[in-house]
Amino acid sequence: MTMKMSLKTKKILTPVALAITSALFGSQSAVASDSFTEALTSGKANVDITVRYESVDVDGAPSGTAITERTRIGYKTGDFKGFSAFVEMSGTEAIGGRDEYKVPLGPDANPTVDKGIVLDPAITRLNQAWIDYSFSKSNIKAGKQRIIMDNRFLGNVGWRQTEQVYNGAHVLMKEVDGLTLDYAYIAEQDNPLGLQIPMATHAVKLDYKIMPKTTLTGYGYFIDKLDSTADSQTVGARIKGEVKVSDGVGLSYLAEFADQSKYADAPSATGGDYYHFQLGTKFSGVSAMIAQEKLGGDGTSSFQTPLATLHLYNGWADKFLTTPVKGLVDTYAQLGTKISGVKLAAIYHDFKSDKNSDSIGSETDLLVAKKFGKNYLAGIKYANFSSDTASNKDTQKLWIWTNINF
Repeated sequence: MTMKMSLKTKKILTPVALAITSALFGSQSAVASDSFTEALTSGKANVDITVRYESVDVDGAPSGTAITERTRIGYKTGDFKGFSAFVEMSGTEAIGGRDEYKVPLGPDANPTVDKGIVLDPAITRLNQAWIDYSFSKSNIKAGKQRIIMDNRFLGNVGWRQTEQVYNGAHVLMKEVDGLTLDYAYIAEQDNPLGLQIPMATHAVKLDYKIMPKTTLTGYGYFIDKLDSTADSQTVGARIKGEVKVSDGVGLSYLAEFADQSKYADAPSATGGDYYHFQLGTKFSGVSAMIAQEKLGGDGTSSFQTPLATLHLYNGWADKFLTTPVKGLVDTYAQLGTKISGVKLAAIYHDFKSDKNSDSIGSETDLLVAKKFGKNYLAGIKYANFSSDTASNKDTQKLWIWTNINF
């Protein structure tokens, strides 16, 4: 696949590269030269391999089966005067054959294949290439990179074999105790389908720890896709914390509100309101949670999260990667525990529309996973969506996977 770099990305990286070159080579001393060589050669390599089976069964439609293998190989240099660099390649292959599942878009698309959709194309690409400068309690990173500022609004879609990465600059500052400023400028989004989307997007998040286990967050996501009108601005606030009820029993809570509206080239009918409430507890090694999340919609426009790690929200069957125009209200309950090192989780979702509170359906998600030592992981996940509408179909998905990371 031909790699492209947007003009905005070049504008970001060029001055950074010049500054780093000046810092690295401005001194001609043998000591500086030796230190620079040592930084280059004393770095750390990483290998991350995931092999996964995924099956998709949608009522009334052909099923799909994907057996894929994803390998990431990267190298991070040592530190030189506060600077470091990282490069990583990612390659995904379809072991079980590409005709057994459909990928609707991207360089590996096969839209005419009459099979279930699995969003894991067979592609190889430069996954990350960045330069980082750290000082005091802060750092600045420029280049192609993984950015997880807030998975609900800006994440890396880490569940997919090819993750979502961004070309741009990312600043993280922790100079004031208890206060964290997170800012990113994104010139390009490289999504899991292999599509490169030029942007001029700003994202900012401010976290303030008002108590040892309570954090107040304010954020703004200003998305401008240069080749489309799918733009928006989202501004919101969240409080999240934990309190101790008694020995061995804790209570966690979250309350969040946001509003989404027109930004850049977006039409006037854009976005909607948003809220998310969670109440959880932990006792005797068991965690339990009840929650409700609303992505508002009025029948014309609805609250969207186009840069989110969507698989983490609104059910693992991925039925709501785009919010319906009448909005979505997801009321869910979750149980989790660990037995002999085996992680167990169960989640139940009840879905309704925001407008008119129409029943959409329900979903049950189950997970079994276990780590073996520090470097190995195996797991099984299952999602069962039951539809209450003609526009949605009953859907079952099953994943079996193993991961090696060292």
